[in-house]
Amino acid sequence: MKTTVVGAGVVGLACAYELSELGHDVTVVDAGAVGAQASAGNAGWITPFLSTPRAAPGAVRDAFASFTSREGPARMQPHLEPGFAAWILSFLRASSRKRNAAGTAALQEFSRGALDHFDALLDRGVSFDQYTDGLGVVFKQERNLEHYEQLAGRMRSLGYQGGLSVYRGDDVRAFEPALHRDIAGVLHLETERHVRPETLTQGLAKSLVANGGTVVEHDRVTTIRRDSNRGWLVATESGRDLRSDQVVVAAAYPTRELLRPLGIKVPLEAAKGTSMTAFGTGVAPTHPLKLYENMVACSPFGNSVRLSGTFDIGVRNHELNHKRLATVIRQGLSYLDNWRPTDVEVKWVGHRPTTVDDLPVIGPADGQDGLYVATGHGTLGVTLGPITGALAAREIAQGAPCKELEPFRLNRF
Repeated sequence: MKTTVVGAGVVGLACAYELSELGHDVTVVDAGAVGAQASAGNAGWITPFLSTPRAAPGAVRDAFASFTSREGPARMQPHLEPGFAAWILSFLRASSRKRNAAGTAALQEFSRGALDHFDALLDRGVSFDQYTDGLGVVFKQERNLEHYEQLAGRMRSLGYQGGLSVYRGDDVRAFEPALHRDIAGVLHLETERHVRPETLTQGLAKSLVANGGTVVEHDRVTTIRRDSNRGWLVATESGRDLRSDQVVVAAAYPTRELLRPLGIKVPLEAAKGTSMTAFGTGVAPTHPLKLYENMVACSPFGNSVRLSGTFDIGVRNHELNHKRLATVIRQGLSYLDNWRPTDVEVKWVGHRPTTVDDLPVIGPADGQDGLYVATGHGTLGVTLGPITGALAAREIAQGAPCKELEPFRLNRF
């Protein structure tokens, strides 16, 4: 079976690798380099605990409030197109308590197997940098820590089984010496992990090629159309015509425009993020840290540290907003005692593909035999990428629905 996968991020490459493991002849094609878009500069967290939808009570209010603030972690840029207004209204409806609770339960159940699927990749020889120090959620305000302790109880009721520890006072710096002395407390999610995401995408691509697959970089897909009654043709900007029996579209935000000519509506919007990875002086963090009040992610990778943040909905350009990045860095450093960046390794911007309910879209496109969609993972592309790839590949290969993927079908919209 020949399969073309559009998109060389974590999700697309995981789908491609798993299909190659099942004997498919797989070609992956991407407009850029492997893992260079949303997968490249994110925090790299594998975090079942934080697998919850951003479509939550108060989310839209906070985003609209950001119009008058340059400091907020989430912002919204209005567009005149009618589709954007419809997206916002749908996001608002999905932010009700009832729908948020249903979405949280679905993501918690789905993410429960996430760590096992990373282990399975390593067991099969996929190489990537993984760290097993857990994840610290860091709070400047005691009331926020108390709120998170209550949230932990809710996650336990939904089946979360990871270890949890809480540190206050002098115990905070004993746990993480890099933190500022004024920190109120830390909730340590002991069994969470993080990876350097660039190594994950490179490792998946290398293993795919070792299985006989092909990776085409720097060649934007222009059209996806039927090639015959049973086949598909993926045309690229350079003039390639990739013919296959199956197509998996995992192209993040561009998925929306690629599928529109086929009459398939995917309610995606771009949520722009930014990060800096740097070497520095002072005491560097040893744990990945979610710096709660400012929603900044801090991830140590060996001798370097990555500070990442912003969730700017509707900002679709690829230009680095230096002011937004400076805010992320300044806010992130306010939680740290004396670590300061001195040698910047990379600055990054990328678009997280976000659906109106902030749940991924995974499954066959109705009425389009052989066309499969895997996108919309938002900030959970790393956490859910390998499990998405494994279950989607099984579903495609067997031609039978996978019950674990039922909450994420496209036809729910």
